[in-house]
Amino acid sequence: MAAVENLTTRLEGSIVALEPFGEEHVGELWEAAQAAEIWTWLANLNEREIFDKWLELTWEAERSGREGAFATRDLRSGRIVGSSRYLNVRPADGVVEIGWTWLNPSAWRSGANVEAKLLMMGHAFETLGCVRVEFKTDARNERSRAALSALPAKFEGVLRNHMTVPSVGLRDSAYFSVIDSEWPTVKENLERRLASGGRPAEPPNPDQGLTLRYTSAAADLDALEPVWNALQAHHSEISPDLGPGTPKRAAPDAWRIRRSKYQRWLGDPDTFFVIAEQSGEPVGYACVTVGQPYASWATGDRLAELETLSVLADQRGKGVGATLLDAAWRRLAELGVDDMAITTTVTNVDSQRFYERHGFAKRFAVYYGKSPASSRQPR
Repeated sequence: MAAVENLTTRLEGSIVALEPFGEEHVGELWEAAQAAEIWTWLANLNEREIFDKWLELTWEAERSGREGAFATRDLRSGRIVGSSRYLNVRPADGVVEIGWTWLNPSAWRSGANVEAKLLMMGHAFETLGCVRVEFKTDARNERSRAALSALPAKFEGVLRNHMTVPSVGLRDSAYFSVIDSEWPTVKENLERRLASGGRPAEPPNPDQGLTLRYTSAAADLDALEPVWNALQAHHSEISPDLGPGTPKRAAPDAWRIRRSKYQRWLGDPDTFFVIAEQSGEPVGYACVTVGQPYASWATGDRLAELETLSVLADQRGKGVGATLLDAAWRRLAELGVDDMAITTTVTNVDSQRFYERHGFAKRFAVYYGKSPASSRQPR
């Protein structure tokens, strides 16, 4: 098969540069591949024997013209953080597949993957003259499928027992595609997502010097304790008693339990925090997790949950909570998630009205409690 002229060339955006794969990238690629969480659905490239075999197959496929690989360079750090490639190149049909995409977790949720897709699809449609770009992923990989749907790429079906992946085993493959007539809409969507995710969120009150930032770093948790305690104090005011046998926890105990949950949730790469800060100190934050939807209702492939939304008492009523909620929605749009569940206490009427003003509707009365003390019959 003849090689496609200019199949790979340096493609540069504002977040990443995609560089034609070369020997000079191997050392940094090996370092970037060490995080185990990358390899749930792909061959474990953090094992040297598999990594070396992957390199050998990459060179062979490039020489034959079947593939064209890139190394992904983070322009902020200057480091190689992953790789992607054109696969199954069919020049006579004007078709390429984009795949074998992986990134070190340091580049997750940074816009790197969105921009890499924009660069590679733009090169395919606008330079190589393709009429179709294909994608495939493990049919069980809900995160990848949701991201492809968010391009938006069209889901075309599942090929059963399609291929065997080293370290993963036999898999079904879900196929997606974008065709040339759809590219302008997809391009506009990707550019809009990059613009939204790449610039700082507008502060709810610029005169007070409030800023907003996203984080998934456990190191940021300790600074959130005063804001969490403010939420607990508010709960105590509006719900002084949850019933017999349900005494209040001391604030340090409540924070210890909540912090341990945050750490556990941060094990999922889609969990994120949005923190509102004033003079570098947190004055409010939101924590959002993403998981499987409730089975009985159609809420999309994945469902977000707002685990915490808290604002210091002296910042309430100034738009901080609304800005945190809007910022959470922007990040969920990048992840391809379009529904979010929220739980609040029955007595927190102000909170319920706040969420309803932002388009949420009551769906469940969720929580009933029964403790040994409350279930004893009077003598």
